[in-house]
Amino acid sequence: MKISAAESLVMEMLWRQSPLSAEDIAAALGPEQSWSDKTVKTLLNRLLTKKAVAAVRDGRRYLYSPL
Repeated sequence: MKISAAESLVMEMLWRQSPLSAEDIAAALGPEQSWSDKTVKTLLNRLLTKKAVAAVRDGRRYLYSPL
């Protein structure tokens, strides 16, 4: 499976600590990368499609973990 450099940053964060919400990832990587919440969610959706991460519903949000 091929993942982009941006997707790789998200994966590295999830490997260090998981599960994390999209908001958690955006708070940690967003300012450093100039990413909005929407950008992080797009990256997570791409990783879900590639079956690189799993998502579990937690109330009104999803928690993501690497596969």
